[in-house]
Order: sequence, then structure tokens, then C-alpha cells
Amino acid sequence: MLWLEMSRDPTHGSGSWDFTQSLWSPNRKDSASGREGARWGWWETVFKVKAGDSVLHLRGKDENAAFVGFSTAESDGIQTTERPPIPGDWSFARKFYRVLLKDFSPFPKIIPLRDVFTQQDAALRAYFKKNKAKSGNQKRLLFYVVLKQSGKLQCQNGGYLSEVDDKLANIILGSDYSTGTEAARSPIIDVQTGERIKKLSERVGQQRFSENVKANYNGRCCFPHCPIAERHFLIGAHIARWADVPQLRGNISNGLCFCLMHDKAFEKGLFTITRDYCIAVNKADKVLGSSEWSLENLLPYDGQAISCGAVLPSEEAIILHWTRTGFTPKSS
Repeated sequence: MLWLEMSRDPTHGSGSWDFTQSLWSPNRKDSASGREGARWGWWETVFKVKAGDSVLHLRGKDENAAFVGFSTAESDGIQTTERPPIPGDWSFARKFYRVLLKDFSPFPKIIPLRDVFTQQDAALRAYFKKNKAKSGNQKRLLFYVVLKQSGKLQCQNGGYLSEVDDKLANIILGSDYSTGTEAARSPIIDVQTGERIKKLSERVGQQRFSENVKANYNGRCCFPHCPIAERHFLIGAHIARWADVPQLRGNISNGLCFCLMHDKAFEKGLFTITRDYCIAVNKADKVLGSSEWSLENLLPYDGQAISCGAVLPSEEAIILHWTRTGFTPKSS
């Protein structure tokens, strides 16, 4: 998932609540009566962010507004009574929504919002019109509006955090953003920034791939008799690495859902799977013989079938895993 943070004020909470350190917002609007005020959709989105999601940062106001880089959500969105050191206009709030961020990656050359609005005027208007015609949950909260009277493009007042699908990301960041290639060909994006955008595209793609793989395995580790079914302890793992097989990127057949321990053991080659989707433990691996966990949790399941999802593992990806780890099961 890709989110767009529109941070317009110079001060953004300070400390660990500061810009690129956290997403945060009041959980309710101010109320003159002293009671909790109304909810605001662009604040509610903070609570919907999941660990691993990517965040594109739009910073500044008016002529200074620009896309400056991106971060990764380190935590799920939470509601808390903790307060930012400098809450600013939001000092009235009793509770806040908050997401911790990590790995801020600045663009080598910022992308001015005015240039995006100018160069992508027609595309943004068409996207806005199509989105406005949608109903219910299909309609997205956008960071911009088309003003009724003047017809100008303008940032949505109070549109703090909005969801960005591939089509909108393509408009903002380059026509090939969703494929992770050639984003630098956009007339408002230089080559170095285009390469940084490519990394963002890959990050979003891998996170989306992971969630799709988990869903394919019904949110459970597929290793035989493993009881782990908690989202925070599961990984939608690649069978063949992302960098090694461009043709399988995003393909669910190149994924297995493992818990953290089984994922690490699979990555290290302590076990693999056969063509008929059974566990094959690498009994010759030195780590296996010296690891009490491996002896108890891998070896007894040698030859047992994994719990397959609706989309079966790719034979091409399985063979590539054998090649990379140097372990080919005898039965194969």
C-alpha cells in the first residue's frame, strides 16, 4: 500500500513525532461543546496504515510544496493518549492516531507540486472526475480537489493522509511507476530521482506481493503442522528471489507463506520443497546438526506435504531455489 502524507506546517510535532519520524493526527475534530468532535476521513486513514506500507511525503505550502521522498511504516496505526511534544493547532486533542516511520529516502531532486499540477493537469482532472463518480468504499480520499468555481487544481484542505493507487502514482511519479521502470522519463523528474522512485515502486510491489501470498495461504504458515497464524509473525516469502526472476515478480506462484523461523530456515537453505510440494530437509547442512530448533522443528517433517494455497508454487521458482541454495532433493 502507498500512502501520501501532506505535511504543510514547518513544525510537525517535534522529536520522535517529527516529519519522517511519525505519521500522526488527532482522532477527532475540535468541539466547542467540550465533547469529542466529528471524525475526519483523512485522519482516520492514519489508523488504517499497516507495518510495511510505504509513505510518499508532500512537504510545504503554496509555491514551496514538493514531493521530497518516501518512508516505510514501522508500525501499524494505533490510537494513543500520548501527545506530540509540540501539538500546535491540535493541542485540543485528547487522543491521537500515530504510525512510526523508518528508512526515509529523500529524492535527489524534489518534485515541485506546481510542476505536477501543470504537467499532469489533464490526467489529474480525469482521475478526479472518475473517482468522484464512484460510490461507497470504492471512492478514494484524494490529496487534491478541482475547485468548482475557478476550476483550478488545489490541495485538499485538511487532506493529511490519502491512499495512492498505481494509476495516481503513475500520474505523480512517472508513467511507468507501477512497473518500476523508466520513471525518469517524466519531464519533471531527473534521472537520479527516477532511480529512487524505482526503488519505491519495488518496495510497494514487494509489500503487495507479500500480502497477496499470505492471503493465498489463508494467513497461516504453510509448513506442516506449524500453528502460526498471526499476521505480525508471517512473511509472504519469495521462493526465487525478486532480483533473480523479473518475469515472476508479483506472481503469487513465486511465494510461500512462512512464519519468521521457517522463512529464515528456507532462506538459508536448511530445507526446500519438492516438485510435489513436500518438505525436503538438507540433512548435510552443518547448521542443521548444530541447531536444536532445526532438529526439533525441521527434521521430523522431512517428506511431509506443505499446506498449499489456491495458487500452487511455481516449478520454475522451486528449481531456482535449489540452484541458489545448492541443495537439490534426491526425489527430484
